[in-house]
Amino acid sequence: MNTLDILIDNVIETNYENLPADVVEVTKKQILETLAAIVGGSTCSLAGELNSLVDMVKDWGGKEESSILAFGGRVPAPNAAFVNGILCVRLDFDDTFAVMVRNHPSRSIIPVAFAMAERQGNTSGKELITAVALSHDLECRLKLAVGRDVESPLGFTTNFMGAAATAGKLLGLNKDQLKNALGIAFHLISGAKGGMGTAGAGASLKGINNGIAAKSGIISALLAEKGFTSSWDFLDTNNKNNFYAVFYGGLYWPQMLTLDLGKVFMNTKTSLKEFPCCHGQHPVLEVTLSLVQQYGIQPGDVEKVQLYLSPVDFLLLGDPLEKKQNPENIIETQFSLCWGVASAIVYGKVEIRNFTKEALQNAEIREVARKVYTRPEIAFAGPIHSPSKVEILTKDGQVYTKKSEHPPFGSPDNPMSFSDIRTKFKQCCEYSVKPISKKSQDAVIKMTAELEEVNDVSKIARLLGPC
Repeated sequence: MNTLDILIDNVIETNYENLPADVVEVTKKQILETLAAIVGGSTCSLAGELNSLVDMVKDWGGKEESSILAFGGRVPAPNAAFVNGILCVRLDFDDTFAVMVRNHPSRSIIPVAFAMAERQGNTSGKELITAVALSHDLECRLKLAVGRDVESPLGFTTNFMGAAATAGKLLGLNKDQLKNALGIAFHLISGAKGGMGTAGAGASLKGINNGIAAKSGIISALLAEKGFTSSWDFLDTNNKNNFYAVFYGGLYWPQMLTLDLGKVFMNTKTSLKEFPCCHGQHPVLEVTLSLVQQYGIQPGDVEKVQLYLSPVDFLLLGDPLEKKQNPENIIETQFSLCWGVASAIVYGKVEIRNFTKEALQNAEIREVARKVYTRPEIAFAGPIHSPSKVEILTKDGQVYTKKSEHPPFGSPDNPMSFSDIRTKFKQCCEYSVKPISKKSQDAVIKMTAELEEVNDVSKIARLLGPC
């Protein structure tokens, strides 16, 4: 049996009863965290483009199948997944798979899961948990096989596969149909990496690639259900146009695709987020907050802040220095350690408000940000936990230094509790584009915590519309 058949059999044949208890619990946390990111991300516009996006999709019309979260309204399932997939990325508050490589699996999988659950109707919590956990595992294995953080000409290519697997599982596709769905998704992969929008005018594109992945996943599964076929195995090493040849130079570790399949679920290797910004910032921000709180450092005390980073974090979050010290929009602040550290010093916390339009207008943060310098001097240890060092020099000549030597909060070795995610969810609801009542918030939290007991998860999506 070839590798693709083994992977597909695992998705088709595994049911809720086969999932270990820790996988179920992690999946529920990932679901609530992703819903939080979607709702909170609904206000993360640069110039009102998210409102225009929702208006455009509603104007397309079609069957009222699935909910646009936060904004409200129901549209065809592919279009709901498209919008919710975009919203999920905007706040940069969604989970990260970080075992040798960096990927964001839940951002495409969970918007698809809820869109399909509403479309199908009467989808149970157990079915949702199973689809999410298995698709997460498949998507992360596809990325893990690359074996390193390779620069691809495209962005998050495996998100298309995770989305298709999610839709296919909830549709109840058979083995041949699911194989076709994944093959079709391979053909639909799109979205140049520049679309991540981490800088300049292109920042308004952030999330578009993920929205396309989510929508394409549903379309791929629906096409396969209707009898469309994909004539070849996209993992076939004998084909020069296989997935890894096209996107990763043909270099990968095929054994990683099936290693401990069904025993080790990759969502247990995923890091949840404490802060709403690029995960590479988190270790540095934790250290900064520790120094500020321990020594009572105030913004006016700061003469200079020196950050010692891995080369990878330096290139993404610390260079070019002038631009990182002077971000122009919300998205740029999410990828600037100068901004993250400065806002942590000014506010004494790192929350959503650190990365908002109001924060961008805060002269005190901008002044401190111009005093933050970055240097690539620490060996790279991994996509999330790269050791770093923060050195704060105060005007009275004191130097406060601390290294980041432990996995950041939310990582598998330092996990968040469901209570932590509940707090995060409520924080994100405060930033919803339209109000979500406390009663609805509490109901969503309760149903997610007890998801295996829920008969129809559509109720959760409906609660996340406006009051």
